[in-house]
Amino acid sequence: MIYTVTLNPALDNTIILESLKSGHINRSTKSITDVGGKGINVSKVVRELDGKSCALGFLGKENSDVFIKYLNDLDIENDFVFVNGETRRNIKIVETSNNVYTDINQQGFEVSCDDVESILSKINYLAKSGDIVVLSGSLPIGVGKDIYYRIITELKSKNIKTVLDAEGEVLKISLYAKPYLIKPNINELRNIFEFNKKDINEVIRAATEIVSSGIEIVVISMGESGSLFVDKDNVLLAHPVKVDVKSTVGAGDSMVGGMVYGMDKNYNSQDIFQLASACGTAKVAKEGSKPPSKDEIKSILDRVVIERLNKQ
Repeated sequence: MIYTVTLNPALDNTIILESLKSGHINRSTKSITDVGGKGINVSKVVRELDGKSCALGFLGKENSDVFIKYLNDLDIENDFVFVNGETRRNIKIVETSNNVYTDINQQGFEVSCDDVESILSKINYLAKSGDIVVLSGSLPIGVGKDIYYRIITELKSKNIKTVLDAEGEVLKISLYAKPYLIKPNINELRNIFEFNKKDINEVIRAATEIVSSGIEIVVISMGESGSLFVDKDNVLLAHPVKVDVKSTVGAGDSMVGGMVYGMDKNYNSQDIFQLASACGTAKVAKEGSKPPSKDEIKSILDRVVIERLNKQ
């Protein structure tokens, strides 16, 4: 089973307009509201690929019914810990005249020590040997930055693969627990390790060092330069596929969705990476945080070129 953990989910309100004029009244051409949060976005993609996952995390009691109905309607299993307050609302602004994407993310609810212990107990109880647990996204108030470290350490002792998509100090701390796979973007990784992000050989060298430290797989999104997959046997570069970009929200989550689906189906490394790259590309061609459909992913899949590179 694939479990996705979203500790700080959100209702994503995407506002589409020609251009944003600061200090003036702006009128949108379209507005889309989606249930979001990084782990939930991963579950959406797994579902589109006809896979199964269970969404875990926190939900604010005041608007939890919106999330539960959405997930149930998509036939996505879920088992959240309900906390006081309202789950946050994020605003995504898309300016069509110049392809500028602006995110305004709220901080979210505050959780108690008891809430934290409840989610830790739930994850530990549900996840079994051979399962995959995705840990992704920001943390709400009241959750320590070592939360993913604690979860990874516990699950590794049970032969459970953990996939981490975090940033900043949370990522840095979590790396010490040696998750199975990490998926930072190039800037998130550059904030922790010293390398020239414009030199692919230096990026490969940094990823190789991380793998040598005990992390099995490193996948790095590099924007217009494509993405990189490094494990002990492979260095793979996915060249970017040109599409009409409508929203970058959830692109990395879609990549993770493709990866964990492929891992769950025991695909080889190249096929996992090709599917993940197709999922990420198909996502940016969708408005808001809606997942790409299986057909949209398949239409991109054969266009993803994977190049094998040398280790540094």
